Amino acid sequence: MKKRRHAKILELINSHDIETQEELAAKLVENGFNVTQATISRDIRELNLTKIATKGGKQKYAVQSS
Repeated sequence: MKKRRHAKILELINSHDIETQEELAAKLVENGFNVTQATISRDIRELNLTKIATKGGKQKYAVQSS
C-alpha cells in the first residue's frame, strides 16, 4: 500500500501544483487512499519532497534534486 501511495503522490505532484499537505491529502482521498496528516508528513520526508516557487509567486511540492 505504501508503494502505491508513494507512486500516486509522485504522479499527483507532477500533474498538479499542490501547495499544502491538506491539498495532497484531499487528492489522495479522491484517488481512494485514506490518509492522515501524519502519514502525509512522513511520506513527504521519505520521498524527499521540497517546495519550489511557481511562476505565480506561490509554492508547490516537487522532488528535491540531490
